[in-house]
Amino acid sequence: MKKLIQLLLPIVLLLIPLFFPSNLLLAKEHYTVGTSGQTKPLNYFDDQNNLVGIEIEILQEIDRRNDDLQFDFEITEFSSLFAGLDSGQFDLVANNLGENPERREKFLFSIYPYIITHNVLITSLDSDNQLTMEKMGGKTFGVVPSSPQSIYLEAWNKEHPEQAVIIKYADSDPASLIRDVYNGRIDATIYATTYLKDVEDTYGIQLKAHPIANEEEIRIPGSYFIFRKDQEALRQKIDQTLQTLRQDGTLKAISQKYLGQDDTVLNNEIIQRNQTIENQRLLEKSDNHLISIEAIGLAFPRILEKLPTTLLITLIAGLIGLILGFILAMIKLKKVKGLKWLVNFFVSYMRGTPLLVQLFLAYYGLPIFLQWLNKTIGTNWDVNQVPAIFYAFLAMGLNEAAYNSETIRSAILSVDPKEIEAAYSIGLNSRQAMLRIILPSAMINAIPNLGNSLIRLLKGTSLAFTITVIDMMGQAKITAGANLRFFEAYIAISLIYWGLCILLEWTIVKLEHHYQVS
Repeated sequence: MKKLIQLLLPIVLLLIPLFFPSNLLLAKEHYTVGTSGQTKPLNYFDDQNNLVGIEIEILQEIDRRNDDLQFDFEITEFSSLFAGLDSGQFDLVANNLGENPERREKFLFSIYPYIITHNVLITSLDSDNQLTMEKMGGKTFGVVPSSPQSIYLEAWNKEHPEQAVIIKYADSDPASLIRDVYNGRIDATIYATTYLKDVEDTYGIQLKAHPIANEEEIRIPGSYFIFRKDQEALRQKIDQTLQTLRQDGTLKAISQKYLGQDDTVLNNEIIQRNQTIENQRLLEKSDNHLISIEAIGLAFPRILEKLPTTLLITLIAGLIGLILGFILAMIKLKKVKGLKWLVNFFVSYMRGTPLLVQLFLAYYGLPIFLQWLNKTIGTNWDVNQVPAIFYAFLAMGLNEAAYNSETIRSAILSVDPKEIEAAYSIGLNSRQAMLRIILPSAMINAIPNLGNSLIRLLKGTSLAFTITVIDMMGQAKITAGANLRFFEAYIAISLIYWGLCILLEWTIVKLEHHYQVS
């Protein structure tokens, strides 16, 4: 028997590769790639909702050529990419990312860029020719926080106070910001020519592109895959495969497919510079602490600068929600003909859709509606002069009103019928009974639920930054973008919100005790 096994074993070992290919025998290592899915043509979703783009196709080709690895793509907003990389949620990030000293110090870059991009100053067609940054003083620039463009403009304002520009931060994609230049919402933005060309082709618009003399101060031309410091083996494998893709023409073909030209050629200057940086990295290991208590402390005062904005949104939206919520509740209780079904629809829609969607509808949809009114009835309202915070008041106030209307309605219905009968028995009419008996009792009963709604609103204001309003959450992202300490900034902002909510809870409890709410 032993002789039979010894005879058959070599044969079985020889046959295994025939029936089980090597890619099945090797255990695939899964790596998570963080990307925004909004950076067309680098990464975006096509008409079939497939994630495509230059970066996606390059990584998929690397995946195909390496049997032992597999990439899983995870979508997040741009400002969360480095936070996710820092926390270990992502193994690498790909989002047309350039280099700066802070990123180089904290993370690991692919040795060479996979594509070479150039940033330009983008303005409307009616702007002057050959504009420079020196001529843009006082103009409004739209940028994404923690992006190379925002860091460049912040440094520009510090170094050139007399020619400072107005920075309008937005948690948005390049296409939206470039279109905002065309629509007149902002005067200018800075982005790569690849983005500009894609937006012009997609939306049938035209804009002016002005070269920037000190382009390297924004970002040195070139887009990189960026890794965690502990992913050297993965970085090496990707670099080796990228070199093969460059040599066999695959990288060039991908560039021509999406850009219409080859933007992957590395000149001697780029090669020598990056090789020098890599040599220095191998000699000097960065002192990269996982968490910095000092950074948390430094984040607090900067974030608190925007506390008034957060409280203002909470106050105005809360008042709108309370007043309008009462009106809606009375319409439902009185069963006003022609309005009750409309109120039911409004409440159902506002409670059934995310607040973020409602903010976008207000911010992007209302200007379109006003432009339509201008054409229809001949008015001349300048929709671009409406401050973004107005849309936050509107969307959050309407959202709050929908919830408050049900709270107030149920509170009124909970008033003891005997109290109402007693009011009528002493000669009060319906209006007097409502104002003197029903509403005071109802509002006391509604205090707990209205308080919970106010706390929900306070936390909901953190979404205001998505429509360019710099509240505390927006300031936290901007602060983190300057030093890449996202985790520390988010700890600071969470403690601030927690403290505010505790203060609100304490106030609500005091009101409940004062009015003896049961």
